[in-house]
Amino acid sequence: MATVDTEYKNELREIKEEISSMRKEFNRFFEYSNQQYLEQILQDMKNNFSRILIDYVVEDSKNSLNDNMVQDCKMKDFCESIFNDFLQETAQLLNNDSVGPGTIEQYYEQFNELKKEKAKYPKCETCFSEAAKLFEKQINLMRSLKIYEKEDDKENIQNLPVEEVVKDVCDPIANKQRLTILKSIATDTKSFTQLSKLTGLNGGNLLFHLDKLLNSGMIQQRSERGDYIITGKGYATLKGIFNIYSQIKL
Repeated sequence: MATVDTEYKNELREIKEEISSMRKEFNRFFEYSNQQYLEQILQDMKNNFSRILIDYVVEDSKNSLNDNMVQDCKMKDFCESIFNDFLQETAQLLNNDSVGPGTIEQYYEQFNELKKEKAKYPKCETCFSEAAKLFEKQINLMRSLKIYEKEDDKENIQNLPVEEVVKDVCDPIANKQRLTILKSIATDTKSFTQLSKLTGLNGGNLLFHLDKLLNSGMIQQRSERGDYIITGKGYATLKGIFNIYSQIKL
């Protein structure tokens, strides 16, 4: 009888271990699926934003060239077509995650060669100046989007307000549970109960982490007892972390 009980207990233990193992596998699967889903959403948003932005920049360049080039020049249509092709090509750089200084330098050289070849008359300066201004406008847009950084941009890093960055950005997310909370509400709102189940935290422990995120402005609560939602700052922070991790992971 004792032998039967022992065998039964051993079988029961093995079943529990198998169930526990399966549960862990399911959890890993769902976490991976959620991560892929978030990454896909971020990539889709980037692609959609880039496409709309590029279309706008190209159309704006066409309108500016048409309005501001020398109107009574017989070469206007020909030169306008060349400028549009050049600016449409450079506008595609806005779809990149980063643009190196060497790439921009190559386009500067290409533009200068074009100017040496085609600018034969004094009034050509007006049209080339307009095209150059539009190219600089694109470059400034790349810089504002953090796609392109010049060497002197590195000097600005020295002006980074360390204490403010640590307080407003690093500290609120420098915790596994808080980052989990932020990631979980990036695509859908969550209640206190749902976040408790997700993090394994209860009562005051969960409130402590939620307050950290609330005080930093990364999340909001719809009402006193409502669901938690991510803010623009929280989403930008999460996207920034994703971009950094994508660039440095092996």
